[in-house]
Amino acid sequence: MGTLARLTKAVSANLLPPELFDGRAEREAVKRLFSRYVDLVEIENHSYCNRTCWFCPNVFLDRRSANHLMSDALFERIVADLASIDYRQVLMWSRYHEPLAHDSLYPRLAKARAALPNAQIALTSNGDYLNPESIAALEAAGVDRLFLDLYLPDGREGDPEAMADGLRRFGKRTGLGLEEIGQRDYRVTGSVMKITMGVPNFSVETMWTRGGLMDIPKRRSYRRRAACFAPVRHVVVDWNGKGVLCCHVRSDAPQQAEAVIGDLSQPGYGLFDFYRDLAPARAGLLAPGPKGGVCETCDVGDDGPDRLGRVPWRSRALRALPGAVPLFERLVDRRRARYRYDPEG
Repeated sequence: MGTLARLTKAVSANLLPPELFDGRAEREAVKRLFSRYVDLVEIENHSYCNRTCWFCPNVFLDRRSANHLMSDALFERIVADLASIDYRQVLMWSRYHEPLAHDSLYPRLAKARAALPNAQIALTSNGDYLNPESIAALEAAGVDRLFLDLYLPDGREGDPEAMADGLRRFGKRTGLGLEEIGQRDYRVTGSVMKITMGVPNFSVETMWTRGGLMDIPKRRSYRRRAACFAPVRHVVVDWNGKGVLCCHVRSDAPQQAEAVIGDLSQPGYGLFDFYRDLAPARAGLLAPGPKGGVCETCDVGDDGPDRLGRVPWRSRALRALPGAVPLFERLVDRRRARYRYDPEG
């Protein structure tokens, strides 16, 4: 990231309203903040994943022996909270489960579509359950966007023959077409949904530590200082109602208990309470200096700012400049109007 881009990010960090960093903010104020700044709400329909990929914590955290569903009451509360602000950004089924592994997903997608007509309804999937019937069900439910990963056999991720065979099998099973749009990236054709598919080829050098869960070299060599906007822009809720710090951590990892910020399964506690309770995390992750806890070894979006991070006195001075806040808010609104989730961004 260049100097100008780093400075722009630093100015943005300091122009954010102080209420975002106030754990006692009033509910109506929090709803307004959520409406303006949250781009992505990410949830799990259930706990199950059919794969145990070597680069994922599911290889040692059990997501296969049982399947626990998000309760209807919890799901309906999340959707109702979003509907109350006419949420217009991305509602994503993703996380550490395979969304298509349980048929309860489809009626829930349809309910979300009906309640949130202006939102982008999206899923990430390994594609193992994708076939003409599931494609038709997703289309009927009103899904806008489907992100697929085609996982090749362990040890053969870089094998051109394995990739060609995987792509051929995918096309035969789904009846969908493929157009290459980049190295190991494809546009999937034949559906009213917008679908893209990547063919990952992770290594211990390029993968993330997942909040320190993955034992790879950078967990010992890297220490984060860069600021992170995730708890400003993203809201993440596991199947059990636990709201967590970001999409890289998880509520079922005992060593990441500190990353569980709130519990939406509790009566009277919803998305806006959780977003309010993220305030201390936002303050810490946007401040200059080294980051601790689950963030210590996370290099996702390591592009600054650091020394130009959010400092209360600096924030007050910038926000006092005539016209600075309205201009910043217009820029935020413009970015949100064109925002579309990118799993690599």
